[in-house]
Amino acid sequence: MNLKFHHVSFLFFLSSSILFFSCGTTSEIINEPAEEVPLIQAPEPEPQLQHINHDSDTITLLFAGDIMAHSVNYYITTYEKIWRDVRDVISDADLAFANIEAPIDTTRSASSYPNFNMTQKYVQAAVDAGFDVFSLCNNHTNDQYKNGILETIKTTQAITEYTKETFGNDIYFSGTKQAADSKLSALTYNYFESNGWKFLFLPITELLNRPDASDYINFIKPDEESRKDFIKYVKEFRTAHPCDLFIISVHTSEPEYTRNITEKQNQYYMDLLEAGADVVWANHAHIIKDRKIVVDTKTGRDKLIMYANGNTISGQRTKPELTSKNPTGERDNTGDGLFYIVTLHKENDGSTRIKKCEPYFITTYINTANEYVIKPLNQSFVKYLYDVPRTNWAKYIERRIKINKEATKDLIEWQ
Repeated sequence: MNLKFHHVSFLFFLSSSILFFSCGTTSEIINEPAEEVPLIQAPEPEPQLQHINHDSDTITLLFAGDIMAHSVNYYITTYEKIWRDVRDVISDADLAFANIEAPIDTTRSASSYPNFNMTQKYVQAAVDAGFDVFSLCNNHTNDQYKNGILETIKTTQAITEYTKETFGNDIYFSGTKQAADSKLSALTYNYFESNGWKFLFLPITELLNRPDASDYINFIKPDEESRKDFIKYVKEFRTAHPCDLFIISVHTSEPEYTRNITEKQNQYYMDLLEAGADVVWANHAHIIKDRKIVVDTKTGRDKLIMYANGNTISGQRTKPELTSKNPTGERDNTGDGLFYIVTLHKENDGSTRIKKCEPYFITTYINTANEYVIKPLNQSFVKYLYDVPRTNWAKYIERRIKINKEATKDLIEWQ
C-alpha cells in the first residue's frame, strides 16, 4: 500500500470527504479543605450547556488535552474564571472531550505533584464550561491508591447526576473500574447517542506512576504483546458495538515535553485505526504535537490521529520566559494547549467524512492577581495585553503564537 503524506493548513476543508517526574512544579496544597459527596454547590453557570445541532448528519467535536491542578491553580476567586474566555468555544461544539489528570477523592484534601488530587468543584467547573466526555485514566490515576480510584468513581457519579438534574445534560466519565479485573473485557467505556450519532468511547493508559491498584484502571502495558492483544480486542469491540464514531483515548508511553513522534508510536495508532477506531486521541507529553487525517480511498471513511494536545490548564509554567526572544523552554511549552475542533459529516452509505478541522490554540495566562486562567492564543489577546498594558506578556504571547504554528502541523495521508 502506497502512503502519501501532505502538510495541510491550520484551517482546511476535505471536499473529497514514566515514569518521568512529570507534571511536577508545585508541592502539596496546605489549606485546601476536603469536600463531601454529594456536590455541595457548583458555580452558577448560565443554563445553556445543552448542545443543539439541527443537522443530525453533521457533528462538531472538540478535543482538548490534559486538565491538571497544581497548587497555583487553586488560588483563584472562582474556578469559573479559569474557563471564562474559552467557554463559548467549548460549548459551541456538540461534544467536547478532555483528560482529567488526577484522582478526584473528596475524602482527602486537594494535593499537587507528585501525588495529585483534585476537588469536585474544580472538575465541575470544567463540566460547566461545556466539556461532556472525560478520560479518567492516565499515569496519575492511582496517585491516591485504590481508595482514591473508588472515590473518584463516586465523585464523577455525583457530578453526572448533578449536571443531568440541573441542565438535562449527559456527562460521561470512564477509564476506572469498581472492581479489580485485569482482563480486556473489564475495560470501562461509554456507549451513547448524541445528536443522532452513536458514539463508542474507550480510554486507556499505558503508564502508571506506581503499580498499586492497576487492575482498577484501564491499563494496557506498552509492550508489543499487550498492544497486539489490545488491537485484536479493538476489532472485536467495534463489531460488538455498532457506532458512527469509535474514539480511543491513549495516555501513551512516551517521553514528556518533546514533540517527537516515533514511527513505532505512529504505527500503533495506525493499527488501532485499521482495527476499527475512527479517532485516536493521544496525550501525556504536556505539549502540543501534530495531527493527522487518514483518508481511506477505498471505503471513503476519514479517520484522525491527534498525537498530543498539550495542557488545557496546569501550573507547570510558573515563570514564563517573558523577555526571551525565543521562549521554547520545557516549561514554556507546557503553558500552551490545543482545542482541536473537528466537523464530521455522515454519508448516505454510513461512512463519515471529515469536512473541517480547526486547531484553536490556547494558553495559560497568569493575570495581575496571580490567577491562572485560560486565554485564546491569538492576536486579539495580544492586543488586549498591549492595551492593559502588559507589554512583556504581549511580546511573549506573540512569540508563543509563532512557535506553536511553526512547531506543529496538520498532516493528511491517503491510503
